[in-house]
Amino acid sequence: MRVTELIVMAPAPLAAVAALTGGARRAFLWVYLPTLLLLPMYFTIRVTHLPPVTFLDMATIPVALALLAEGLAGWRLRAMDFLVIGFALSAGYSEARGGTSHDGGLQVYANLIVVVFPYMMGRQLMEPRKGATQEQAVAWRARFVRIFLGLLAVNAVIGVYDFLSGKSSSQRIWKVFFPDEVVDWPEQLRWGFGRIQGPFAQAILAGMIFTVGMAYCMWLQRADGRWGRRPLTAVLRVRWRQVAMVAMVAGLLMSQSRGPWIGAMILLAVLWLPLASSLRQALVLVLVLGAVGGAGAYVYGKKYTAGSREKAQTVEQEDAIYRRELIGNYMPLVMEKPLTGWGISFYPSVKGQKSIDNEYLFLAVVQGVPGLVLFLLMSVGGCVRVVRLLPFAERAEDRFLLYAHLAVVVSLMMTMTTVYLGQQVEPLYFLVLGWVQAMDRDRLAGDSEWSLRQRMSRRWLASVMG
Repeated sequence: MRVTELIVMAPAPLAAVAALTGGARRAFLWVYLPTLLLLPMYFTIRVTHLPPVTFLDMATIPVALALLAEGLAGWRLRAMDFLVIGFALSAGYSEARGGTSHDGGLQVYANLIVVVFPYMMGRQLMEPRKGATQEQAVAWRARFVRIFLGLLAVNAVIGVYDFLSGKSSSQRIWKVFFPDEVVDWPEQLRWGFGRIQGPFAQAILAGMIFTVGMAYCMWLQRADGRWGRRPLTAVLRVRWRQVAMVAMVAGLLMSQSRGPWIGAMILLAVLWLPLASSLRQALVLVLVLGAVGGAGAYVYGKKYTAGSREKAQTVEQEDAIYRRELIGNYMPLVMEKPLTGWGISFYPSVKGQKSIDNEYLFLAVVQGVPGLVLFLLMSVGGCVRVVRLLPFAERAEDRFLLYAHLAVVVSLMMTMTTVYLGQQVEPLYFLVLGWVQAMDRDRLAGDSEWSLRQRMSRRWLASVMG
């Protein structure tokens, strides 16, 4: 290990100081988020018998300790809590069955960092404490979203160079500190331009994160009408709210990834629902278009991927055929160990397809059917909770935030059919699931007891559907 690699430890003291001076939320906003969105997870330091240590590890642990020290005030047990813990333990169990108990312990630790602790942060840090006014609630959420968008905008600006040059700035900058580290994420070109990766390792994962940014940027524009309206300069009369959205869209487009593009279309369709004059008609239209589009995409995709990779005419077609072949090649492996999985470190590569670019298939292989079922229950459960909260949301900004959560989860679930849930996308996904669980129906319903009773009546569905 070189001395320069110790830079991985830098977020830990910064997060500790922030937590001691301003609590877990300050450490989360000013250390954890910048680490998550600006620093790569694929550069590590390794000590024998200990798990690999990443920048994100060093930012996560102090925030998690601060959360525990604060006593998890107001935490109410939900079914989702048990699913999250069960999912992390399932990963460790599968790894232990494939290797040793030590391997299983390392995998549990890894899931604490990217699954359990981000979920806890979502539960405890995304919504204000009980008793906060509506204005305080909006300001609390908006502070996170503003920082989130600002960090993603930095990635988009850097991404312009990567897009034009075909290089990865993140890899080249951090490789100086980790000269011996092997980077398994190749720089890619498509249509003559670089597919930007940012610090997220892969273009598809970068596109997914920019898609999330689009959703919360749209929420912030509606929730805070004053946000970002001041021109950037006296000469350049462009407003930050416009720049932020352009940065999100540009980042998504520069990733040149079809999965996130389709996911973004689904996201926009969901976010259009609360803006339509008739929610019922809009929902029917979205479902019909989705069914027709899905059927057309299936027919086209089946024809497009009918041949073999050797006969593919373009790299894009080869990638699509690769994903189609994954299912046929790996399902026999799933059937060999349906209950325990093979473990993430021990599953055999089938026909050279080491990369399983489908999260659902990947989970079935490495964690077995129980791991896949737990993940689906968490994802669908997040969507169900949003739908159940919608009748209680009196205010437009609360209502649109719930739709933003729903759009994020649904769009990422779709995109995960083309890529694994990895790198920074995984903790971000569980952060959002935790945020959904943190939203409280009493606060959404406001102070009116009549309003709360009204939405608990049998007519609640009619009020939601317009």
